[in-house]
Amino acid sequence: MAEAKEAYISILEKKLAELTGIEVDQIKKNQFANAADEAVAIREMASYVEGIVVQQAGVAEAGTVSPQIAQMFAHINAELGEERGTHALPPLKYDFNALEPHISGMIMEIHHTKHHQGYINNLIAATKKLVEAEAANDVNAMNALLPAIKFNGGGHLNHTIFWTNMAPDAGGEPEGAIAQAIDDSFGSFQSFKDKFSAASVGVKGSGWGWLGYCPNHNKLEIATCQNQDPLQITHGLVPLLGLDVWEHAYYFQYKNLRADYVKAFFNVINWPNVNERYEKACKDAGH
Repeated sequence: MAEAKEAYISILEKKLAELTGIEVDQIKKNQFANAADEAVAIREMASYVEGIVVQQAGVAEAGTVSPQIAQMFAHINAELGEERGTHALPPLKYDFNALEPHISGMIMEIHHTKHHQGYINNLIAATKKLVEAEAANDVNAMNALLPAIKFNGGGHLNHTIFWTNMAPDAGGEPEGAIAQAIDDSFGSFQSFKDKFSAASVGVKGSGWGWLGYCPNHNKLEIATCQNQDPLQITHGLVPLLGLDVWEHAYYFQYKNLRADYVKAFFNVINWPNVNERYEKACKDAGH
């Protein structure tokens, strides 16, 4: 694992030199180690999938397949229109450096092309193994794949929402239906901002801060998820606004000052996108 991390750090150092002209010896490697952590997690999950052995038909044990497997693919289909196993990296609607100075172009490029793509690669591999398990009716193997499908499927879904939740020349306060819903649910925009920020900063380890819609109570809620756990499966909330607080998303620029990164995020929130998601969620829920 240590060798893999060092190799990934070398790649990041080379990319940094290409994009900024900063020499490698001017940079402390621990600023890149956090980005390497996610790369290692992605590789470990790939090894986990490869290690699952599907039993031959007639040998596999019967049982109940976790419904979360189908739910994960259904949520991906609803967001991206992708059928199971046909996953691809969605293009950004803005340049990598378009969110500067709030989020650096280098972070955006590596985050999008390396990390997000890694989740997609693993999800495709897990799906292929799932098809094999289904053909053999190996329920144990199917359920053993659930952690990989949730981690990588969640990574694909969460990041897709995250990219659309941001835009250049954005931020400020929301308008339209989402603005009224925020006032109704939290009392004011400032109250929402304070609570969302506190929840996101307070995520232990790696994870996400979310603003979600509760279809049962027709209200907005703030929630957090660990690692890449999808909001809808974890809390039953429809995702409207997500903030990635894995350290790779901000460490190079903000070091260990997660609160500064969360504050900067409010300068790039694409409120029209959040409003569109909110109106669709209300309509789908019959409200």
